Amino acid sequence: MQRLSGHPFAPWFLDHLRQVRHFALMTHQGPDADGLGSQLAFALAAVQAGRTARIVNDDPCPARFAWIDPLRWIGDFDGTADALGEAELGLMFDAHEIERAGRPARRMRELGKPVWVVDHHPCAPTAEVTGCIAGEFSSSGELVFTLIKALGWPITAEVAAPLYAAMSFDTGSFRYLRNQPNTLRVAAELVQTGIDTNPISEALFSNKPRAEVELLGRVIAATRFSDGGRVAYTVVEPELTEGLDLANDAVGETISTLVGIEGVLVALQIKPGRQPGEWKLSLRSKTAVKIGHIARDIGGGGHDHAAGATLHGNPHDWARKLLQQVEAALRAQVGPPPASARTPGGK
Repeated sequence: MQRLSGHPFAPWFLDHLRQVRHFALMTHQGPDADGLGSQLAFALAAVQAGRTARIVNDDPCPARFAWIDPLRWIGDFDGTADALGEAELGLMFDAHEIERAGRPARRMRELGKPVWVVDHHPCAPTAEVTGCIAGEFSSSGELVFTLIKALGWPITAEVAAPLYAAMSFDTGSFRYLRNQPNTLRVAAELVQTGIDTNPISEALFSNKPRAEVELLGRVIAATRFSDGGRVAYTVVEPELTEGLDLANDAVGETISTLVGIEGVLVALQIKPGRQPGEWKLSLRSKTAVKIGHIARDIGGGGHDHAAGATLHGNPHDWARKLLQQVEAALRAQVGPPPASARTPGGK
């Protein structure tokens, strides 16, 4: 059963949010700057509007994103689960599969309390979800900016900073807009609150831990190419991360480098999941190729150019199967590779 609002927001959605006095806010496991910035901005705006809002995520805030939360409002289940008992409504940001919120969402349901979603990723017609999903937004941060304004809550500099971080992170410093001029208008409005964007950009894109740089080298060394160099793919075996102190999302961040290689149109990465026997698929593509349907066909989700899914079984068998689908999508959408194309260093 679905009860979803898009944008413009449905009256029932806004009316209910305005009536809530106590919120519990969460994001997906392995939180990133879009989810963290979105929930933090909503919490700050809600408190300024006279509500209470407690952030309770399944995972602690990753060290690489600690700067986004100078007041230390971002809590985790192990430390702040008691706050869930006070909440009237749970809101999950940057994902719509409620199970991805982990323990906070499960506890809320055990308490008989609703969990709604605020997300910019497309939702399957069969998903059981209530809330707002608006895929025309570049990021959850941009969506939350629009939602806060629709609620009539203030966008102060304190609220604007995490929103700008969320938007900048999910758009790759505003590189991946795909003809979305409103994103830049929103960014300009956030800057007009007086925030300094330089420290945000440096923290997001110029402050990579040395362990992640070493990881990137290992992933690149393990990467193979197919379809005349148009596909870069890698299975990240557990030994690739041995001896490295990494955040939960560090492996996933490497795929942006792979799809940025000259000639590569699609990057495919399979990495270990959280549970034994579980693997996570990530797909990224350049503008000429849409790959979201490949993830959706196996129970995953995402956008046309950035998608993923959970896999079980032999990751190399999955890689071979998925490569065939990716190559078929390439041929259908942009044709075969040039006859002169070579596969650099690949198999």
